[in-house]
Parts: sequence; C-alpha cells; structure tokens
Amino acid sequence: MNETAPRVWLIDSHAQIFRAWHVWPPALRDADGEVCNALHGFADFLLELLESLARSESGPLHLACAFDSPGSRRYRQSIYPAYKAHRPPPPAELTPQFERCRALALAAGIPIFAAPEHEADDVIGTLCARLRARGHALTLLTGDKDLAQLIRENDRWWNPLRREVLDQAGVKRAFGVRPEQIPDLLALTGDSSDNIPGVPGIGPRTAARLLEKHGDIDQLYAFLERVGMMREGVAGRGATRTQRLLAEHADTVRLARRLTGVVCDLPLAEDRVRLQPTDSAAFDAQLRQLRVDATRRRRWASVLDELGAR
Repeated sequence: MNETAPRVWLIDSHAQIFRAWHVWPPALRDADGEVCNALHGFADFLLELLESLARSESGPLHLACAFDSPGSRRYRQSIYPAYKAHRPPPPAELTPQFERCRALALAAGIPIFAAPEHEADDVIGTLCARLRARGHALTLLTGDKDLAQLIRENDRWWNPLRREVLDQAGVKRAFGVRPEQIPDLLALTGDSSDNIPGVPGIGPRTAARLLEKHGDIDQLYAFLERVGMMREGVAGRGATRTQRLLAEHADTVRLARRLTGVVCDLPLAEDRVRLQPTDSAAFDAQLRQLRVDATRRRRWASVLDELGAR
C-alpha cells in the first residue's frame, strides 16, 4: 500500500436504502406529502458516517456511493435469465426514493457511480481495481457477502447493520475460504438469495474443504479423480459421491461461476472519489424539503464545513 494514498470508503448504496425502507417509519412524508422514509434513513446513515470519518480520518476525505442502474440485472440475466427473477419489484413508494438518494449524495459532495446493465457490486469491483492500483486501501460498506471477494491486504469489509468489520483473515474465518475463492464457493453451493444454482448436496463446509485443497474450480475439475482422496489410491469417505455430483453438475457450476464473480473492468468514465465542495444553500433546501429538523441540519452543515475545509 502507498502510505501517502488515503483509505477510500465505498458505499453499497442500495443495501443502505433497502435497510432504511424496512426500518424507518413508512408514515414519514416530505413537504409535498411524498413518502421519504428510505431517503431519511439513507441521509441519516451518511450523516453518521461523515461525522465518524471526520473524527477518525485526517486530510481530505475519499469516499463514493455506488448505485444500481436501471436494468442493472441485464448483464447477468443475459447469461442466466432466472438470475434474481424470483425477487419482486421494489414497492411503488420506494422506487422514486432511489433517485432522490442519488441527488442527496451528490448535493452533499459525495461522488456517485453507476454503470448501464450492471449492478453496484460491479461498479465497486471496478473502483477497487483502479484505486488499489494507485495504492489506496479500501473499506467496503455493505452487508453483501458477495463483495467480500474483493478484500485484499489492508482492505476492510464493514457491515454497518451488524457493526461487523472483516479483514482478509476475518473473511477466511467467516466464510471458510480466502476472499478470492468466494465466487467459487458460491458457484459450488449456489446462492438462493440471487437464484443462482449450485451442486445439490454440496454445502458450504464441503465446498470450503474442496477449495482449500484444490484452490479453485478450474483445478478442482482438472483433477476431479483426486477429489476426496486421502492418499494415492485410497478414497476418503464420500469421495465417490462427491466426484459424481461434481461431474453431473459441471455445466451448472461453470454457469454459476460466471454469475458469482464481480466484474472489475467496467469502462467507467470517471473514478475520482474525493469529497467535493457542497452547495450549502442547495443542500439545506433539500433537507428542508425532507422536513429535517434544525438540529440535524446544523450537524450536516458542521460536518460538511469541516470536511470541505480540508
């Protein structure tokens, strides 16, 4: 890591917005009577984060919000049409709040990123690749286990909801595999939350043991006859069954692996992640439209003034 390059904080915005939608009272209305509970919750999350970073970080702050784009599932659904197809669309009162959350972050000076036909995960993956190449350490604010695959030395995976922070070693303890093996783990086990198929009868523990010994899916299938072997010519318990299951579902595993890997080479036109100056009057007008109380508006003004002066 380049010691002169500051840590960058990358926010999985939709994870925070959905959490706010479920936690904040649905009766919250803005000055025009529109539902704004998710927007309130997202704004509260950003305020507390900025206040925390203002206390703990020195120098200019580097952070960004990643968002899904309209049609963000198209890339993976072009590979597997059933990808996330079981999920209902967002509630009608939540949908307009996504764009308002983007506008709020921008007004606060926080850079935002999205990419056509790709999810926020892929945007974060691409930013990670570019910023790591410039020597930055990274903290990913998310509860999504898929993004743990991006963690490398000096990086952190931070789940604000559970107040859980994992480094490389922590990811290995939590998931049983190294971060870079998580896409292979999910390809073997499947991921019901994303409707990704896996190998029936291969659970996380078995998959982790296979990957610990063989490294990745390519090596696993290249030496399939050795799977479960204790030593030359001596098969361990269940070895024949595991070999059979892997062989029968090889095409499924290869397909799933194309879905579970985060894309890290999107053609983003921009990757600047330094906090930008805030138009204080315009931002205050947004807070007033949300009917944010005076005390919280003063907190916003104070932290943005402090960070903007760095």
